Amino acid sequence: MSPGAAMHSRPIARRCSPSSPAAGSSRPRSGYRPRPPRTKAQETRPQNGEDTMKQGVIGALLGAALAVSLASAGALAQTIELKVSHYLPPNHQMHKQLEAWGAELAQRSNGRLKLAIFPAAQMGPMPRQYDLARTGVADIAFFLHGALPGRFPLTEISHLPYAFNRGEGASAKALSTAEASGILTEFSGKLAAEHEGTRPLYFIATPTLSLFFNRPAVKTPAGMRGLRMRHNGPIASAMLEAWGATPAAVPPAELSDSLSKGTIAGMFFNYEAAKSFQMAESVKSVTELDAAAGTFALVMNAEKYKLLPEDLRKLIDDTTGPAAARKVGAIYDQAEAEGRAYLRAANAEIPELSGAERGAFEELAKPVTASVIARVEAKGIKAKQFYDELRAAVSAAK
Repeated sequence: MSPGAAMHSRPIARRCSPSSPAAGSSRPRSGYRPRPPRTKAQETRPQNGEDTMKQGVIGALLGAALAVSLASAGALAQTIELKVSHYLPPNHQMHKQLEAWGAELAQRSNGRLKLAIFPAAQMGPMPRQYDLARTGVADIAFFLHGALPGRFPLTEISHLPYAFNRGEGASAKALSTAEASGILTEFSGKLAAEHEGTRPLYFIATPTLSLFFNRPAVKTPAGMRGLRMRHNGPIASAMLEAWGATPAAVPPAELSDSLSKGTIAGMFFNYEAAKSFQMAESVKSVTELDAAAGTFALVMNAEKYKLLPEDLRKLIDDTTGPAAARKVGAIYDQAEAEGRAYLRAANAEIPELSGAERGAFEELAKPVTASVIARVEAKGIKAKQFYDELRAAVSAAK
């Protein structure tokens, strides 16, 4: 047999895989331990490199989530201070009410929302109060609509003669400031558009206005003829003219001096304001007409409101609106009663008018209502509808 033939005829040993026993043997090779089969979990588990990469991604995501959470917690814990401006003196009940509101906001927000209040026109004169809030110089402002005649034509409809009175003549009765303010604030949705750039928080209808004199009481329109009388806005001015007086614009801070010097004979005013401005010596008589009301509003810069966290916006909403207006209005009612007692104690004459005497003033004021409504309607504003709805709400009030 040739060597080649012998090579081909030699039995060939079968190659065995490490996991198989050698040919002709039932035992594994010496020193070898077979690997157990891979489980399903092992078959699907990523290799070490993939594990490391995915763990890194997950760690980064968790870190980002934690950072956002901490940032949110920091934002929630941050103290926000709102600047509040008004023109009234620090002893005025409205300033004290704003202080009480600030304390409530701080307490209910756990110190996250606070007010810094600037009274007595520190941030700007009385006519600028609304614009301080509108432009964001102040965050919140309390202002008198009558200081900006013509800018709030629909709101001014509420200033019309006897708008907050039920009945006429001897049976006429003015609503309380609390109720009138609540009703007016319920109309905020209709009045918001002309308060552009701000969010009205509530409206206050002032205690109704009467005639305050530096002389004996005037009980008839005829007695008003030629008297120079201070007004608080264009509608009050028109009413005084209808009664025969000459309207005059005098800043509140100058009223007492103007009355004492005789620069004016009197003013369209109310008792709480007379006490607030310390007019016991200059006011000698009051003719109680409950003829009209002025209006104030507490407004907030619209953008500042939007930037507040949602829970703080809700807190602002929960502590303002019609309920807050009634609460503040009740404070004005109390101040009005105290103001009347204050002038009584100073021996001011306060005669009681007969139904006929009151009716004479009311009758002369009716053309003012018709004229103002027509003028505002001519601007495309639904003044008549607003007036009718307001009067219906007043008539329905308890």
